[in-house]
Amino acid sequence: MALNDTPQINAQFWDELFTKGTMPWDRNSTPEDLHQFLLANRADAESETKPTVFIPGCGAGYEVVSFIKADYQVTAMDYSLQAVNLAKQQLGQYGDVVVHGDVFEAQFANPFNVIYERAFLAALPREKWADYFTMLERLLPSGGLLIGYFVISDDYRSRFPPFCLRSGELTQWLSSSFNLLSCSRVEDSVAVFEDKEHWMVWQKK
Repeated sequence: MALNDTPQINAQFWDELFTKGTMPWDRNSTPEDLHQFLLANRADAESETKPTVFIPGCGAGYEVVSFIKADYQVTAMDYSLQAVNLAKQQLGQYGDVVVHGDVFEAQFANPFNVIYERAFLAALPREKWADYFTMLERLLPSGGLLIGYFVISDDYRSRFPPFCLRSGELTQWLSSSFNLLSCSRVEDSVAVFEDKEHWMVWQKK
């Protein structure tokens, strides 16, 4: 590939990375900030209706089990078939919550209580970002939570993921419809996200 060529960031691109095992974003476990969030926000196991969580661009889906054990009803989706196959293989009995599909075209019977973000927005070329924020509006009700990890850097630029938010950019996208409840710098990032990742909790107005 010539230096000035722009790669096609599509399902085939991700299939090849998962097939080769080239996954620098993959931490093989649930990140600590999410672990602490679930400890503090464990669902009521006795409730007849479990809170629902959507994990777009779930990749290998390590966090799925953590949500299930915290009594959430999980739907995880990826448009890379190789990612879905890997997730199903690793999740075993929980693999049926992972589905193959395009999160921007998928239709769901009901909105979700929570959307969990990790490495999905940063994997999307900027021309797809408007679709991402439209998805949030569509799939979260008033009071719903957007939780997760956002990759922010004013200096890092690449033709390949991660595609970083700039300082203040996420607020520009979200502030009209969401309130920021918490934000902290991530201390246990994988190398590709080191010093760029922030854990955030946003609530839809």
